[in-house]
Amino acid sequence: MTDQRSFARTVITLSLAVIACCALTFTIMLLAGSPAVQPQRVLDQDALARAVLNSVESDDSFAKSPTIDDVTCPASIPVEAGREFECNVVGVGDGNSSGHAWVKVKIKDDQGDLSLG
Repeated sequence: MTDQRSFARTVITLSLAVIACCALTFTIMLLAGSPAVQPQRVLDQDALARAVLNSVESDDSFAKSPTIDDVTCPASIPVEAGREFECNVVGVGDGNSSGHAWVKVKIKDDQGDLSLG
């Protein structure tokens, strides 16, 4: 009878030790910022729109100077080096032009630096 109780206590003790190790490992991973826990970084839409707006040249052929409200870019763009997309600046043309300016944007690095052209 004593052997059965001793065996049961040993099994329970080992089970508790395994559970404690798993909980400790999960806590360390959570505090260390495991890649699976970190949210995906996306470009700031307002900063992107300002950068695109600054790259558009407004000269005498435009009916009005474009504003930040005239810039349309894709939403929630992940910050990944090499990703390319286009933004549209609308309402900037005069009666003789289309009123659109397309700006090609390329993300240079994982810090979100942009190349506009």
